[in-house]
Amino acid sequence: MKVLSTKWIVFFSLLLSVFLTISLSAQDLSIGTDVVSRYIWRGFDLGDNTPSIQPTIEFSTGGFTAGFWGAWATANNVTNEIDIYASYAFDLSTAGGLSLGITDYTNPNDGTGIGNFNNYNNAKGPGAHFLEGNVNYSGPGSFPISLSLNFFFYNVANNPIYFEVGYGTTVKDVGLNFFVGGTPGEKGFYYAVDNFSIINTGLKVSKEIKITDSFSLPIFGSVILNPATENMYYVLGFSL
Repeated sequence: MKVLSTKWIVFFSLLLSVFLTISLSAQDLSIGTDVVSRYIWRGFDLGDNTPSIQPTIEFSTGGFTAGFWGAWATANNVTNEIDIYASYAFDLSTAGGLSLGITDYTNPNDGTGIGNFNNYNNAKGPGAHFLEGNVNYSGPGSFPISLSLNFFFYNVANNPIYFEVGYGTTVKDVGLNFFVGGTPGEKGFYYAVDNFSIINTGLKVSKEIKITDSFSLPIFGSVILNPATENMYYVLGFSL
């Protein structure tokens, strides 16, 4: 019973962080949606090569941010996703910024009840919640590099790790973001490798298209290569 209570505490702490942020600073609320041609996550196609609608509800106050993110496939028989996340950012002044966070990944249509907090090795099967910790660094404007370290600490065997390095710049009015992501690998093959491998590298290009004097539509495209699986993807999308 004690273990179950701890799991519920983690879940409700994430929910509480969202609602507390709303009450503390309701004006810092953002709601948006990305519509993408396919859902690629860390070098893997999670949407069975179908378009995906990806809404976000986010609240922030000071350095604290919390919210919900989802991925809804436009085809049947594809697993959907709802994530609850919270993070706190530290301003490092001229050295950039650092944030620490946690994400609770869930798949609402996979048949597992949201109240199931089993670990991956439970005799009755894994639960609905996959918990990941993340550390992110963003460089100053003079050196716009980004670094991230992500590690599953609950309900995924062997605690797989993913890291990514990014660099963003702008050419005229076009945003360019180069990224390289990889994993140390582990025997469970969570990222399809058991040794150090680059699994997610590519380029994202973004631009705002002026529709009217008061409205512009952000569009983007990504070319993504997973060297480990030898798969390449192209993603087109826009934000609302």
